[in-house]
Amino acid sequence: MSFFWKGRLNAAPSDLLKHYYAEQMREPDFLDALHQWDKAQVVVLGEQEMAPPETIAALVDAVAAMEKEGVVPAREALWNVIHGGEEYIRKHCEEEKSGWLHLGRSSPSLRVVASRIAFRSLQVQIMLSALALRETMIDIGEKHVETLMPGYSYVQHIEPGTFGFYLMSFVEPLERDFKRFESAFRNTNISAVGTGAAYGIEFPLDLERMDELLGFDAAPWNARDSIRNYDYMIETYMALALMHSTLGRVAMDFLIWHSAEFNFIRLPDRLSITSSISPQMRIPYVLEFIHGTSGLITGRLMEALAITKTASDQLEMATMLPAEFWKCAEESRRSMDALASSLAEMTVNKERMAQCANDHWSQASTVVGYLVKEHGMSYRTGHQILSLMMQEVADKNIPPSQVKARVLEDAIEKYTGKKIAVGQDVLDRLFDAMNCVRERKYRGGAAPERVADHIAAARENLAHDRKIAMRLAERIDAAKTRLDSAFCALQRKHAK
Repeated sequence: MSFFWKGRLNAAPSDLLKHYYAEQMREPDFLDALHQWDKAQVVVLGEQEMAPPETIAALVDAVAAMEKEGVVPAREALWNVIHGGEEYIRKHCEEEKSGWLHLGRSSPSLRVVASRIAFRSLQVQIMLSALALRETMIDIGEKHVETLMPGYSYVQHIEPGTFGFYLMSFVEPLERDFKRFESAFRNTNISAVGTGAAYGIEFPLDLERMDELLGFDAAPWNARDSIRNYDYMIETYMALALMHSTLGRVAMDFLIWHSAEFNFIRLPDRLSITSSISPQMRIPYVLEFIHGTSGLITGRLMEALAITKTASDQLEMATMLPAEFWKCAEESRRSMDALASSLAEMTVNKERMAQCANDHWSQASTVVGYLVKEHGMSYRTGHQILSLMMQEVADKNIPPSQVKARVLEDAIEKYTGKKIAVGQDVLDRLFDAMNCVRERKYRGGAAPERVADHIAAARENLAHDRKIAMRLAERIDAAKTRLDSAFCALQRKHAK
């Protein structure tokens, strides 16, 4: 049982208290973050000479002993996770020395500072994984700039495109996701040291030095906001849920396309399973998990929002929100890695994609463009003529390759009363699905040159975002280096 628990309460904690107050918080990243703050606290106490020299020496020796033993296993062995540093130090010296570690701190501020340190590292890890997935998507998209395929709406053919164009349609959402994680990082990396129990502290601790050692970029104006509001956690949950909503839709598309009816793609054996009854099946099981992960993370976002529906002074979210996010971050990493592998290793059935694009009227709307551009008709008139034509061909399952020019000529005459000769060569060109794709040559279109431009811009954005992510990672590492250097200097000063 915790040392301070004994001082006030007589009974042992219940299983539920132990579960949320201790067991759920024994996450290695969180334990390491708690240790970083304990270490920074010792450094600032020593540099400012706020505690007696013999106290600083004892604190330094205890922190060094924990690091030699291993921070995570040493803290995992303690009942009290939040105050684990102080509890560990009590084994090395009396309370008159160990108790200095708690100067200007509270349980809520300990949780929040450590959560912010741990969350920002997870955010950077997620950003780097998402960048790797983006790069794979761009690379594969570039290989398929001219891989013809039908486009879909309501799982029905709408207009043709290319597989490269399809993949690049998910790159921009991932770019926006990166900006959301960047914003979440900014709002996470705000210091909560020196906030006490939410009303500030009465001790002249050098809080700016503490921020420097812990790598925080900004300081709060209001201590209560700093440790009572958890919007930075919710923002991270939201960014993750939005990203995986997109990735889940990609996975569902691939699941459909992997079927015998579509036969557009095939995943390698290592990403598939077979059936315990029907061994002829090749089940792209990894896609099921990618899609399922999007649901799990969305569900946890709803949990997170529900947990914060409390009075503004309640603190259960400080414990419960981080505990769930560790799971989200790990599932996200696995999901993104699996999708990147699926993209890089899948076999694309180009012939089947092209056949479907040409045989099932995805190119029909090209007729409207032809009537507008070549014969000066309004778009709606051309659309109505095409509708009449579809009654004669699409509704009777006649493929484009078997349609004669007279069918279009009859539809024109029936709707407008005018006779216009079309010519079979013109109709054949209109019904070439790849020609339809090449006509979409303006901004945002599926034409290969437009997709190539998009790929070039996407690579520039990728390089820019990678620099940002690396810079954030380097700032975190630099803070750890500063903290270690300052602690070593303190060790030398108080060496026996």
